[in-house]
Amino acid sequence: MTYQLHQQDCLTWMATQPDHSLDIIVSSPPYNKGIEYNGYQDRRTDYLEWMSEVWTQACRILRPTGHLFLNIAGSPDQPFLSYQVAQSVPWRVQNNIVWAKAVEFKGHIYGRSTVNINSKFRLPNGHETVWHFTAKGRTPIDIAASSVPYRPEFAEDNFQRTGRRTRPTTTCWHIGYETTGYMGASAAKVKGAKGHPAIFPRELVRHCLRMAGASNSHRVYDPFAGTGTTLWVAEKEFGCEAIGTEIDPDYADFIHERML
Repeated sequence: MTYQLHQQDCLTWMATQPDHSLDIIVSSPPYNKGIEYNGYQDRRTDYLEWMSEVWTQACRILRPTGHLFLNIAGSPDQPFLSYQVAQSVPWRVQNNIVWAKAVEFKGHIYGRSTVNINSKFRLPNGHETVWHFTAKGRTPIDIAASSVPYRPEFAEDNFQRTGRRTRPTTTCWHIGYETTGYMGASAAKVKGAKGHPAIFPRELVRHCLRMAGASNSHRVYDPFAGTGTTLWVAEKEFGCEAIGTEIDPDYADFIHERML
């Protein structure tokens, strides 16, 4: 299966697309809190209006059986931002998922996350939200594909009790950040002066696509392609037709290299 990457504004591209032509969207928009992207200025006075336009168009081009996964987080200055953006989506919330980027367990931290530890007043933010929207809030998901195996030492005991060696994923996902080493030689471009500052892990996309029952018959789109993680997982691991829009030419070039 091939991929499509359009180096243009997502609203411009979506306006050219017919109704009900996509199956799944997995995306993380800019958070409007001054993140230093390459060219995009992450401070818009019309941010919520813009988000409403984007997700209204996104829902229009999704099939009625489709899935929209929207990853976003608030900040100390905008603690309700995630909920405000979610309210701008015309579809129904089917699942409200917490992505725990690092977890404190038995006196240790498990997972990787980037945190600000300079404040004397506020705890670092260790989570983000993944909103799962569907047209009516009752679209079937693939429980079996999205299940998570028990640790080997517990698998047999759970099988004896429940008849299962896996458990359906819950609304709390512990997914640590991964390094960019898996991207190969071109990873240096992500870390450089024009690098992308907000890369989500491949496992986050995998969780979403498993829930949605993604297969090689599905068309998957990311309006804010960034470094192309959604495209890479959708095309290379699930065999989907992967489509992305990205306004930054340097990020778009990186995606093309990564997808080789």
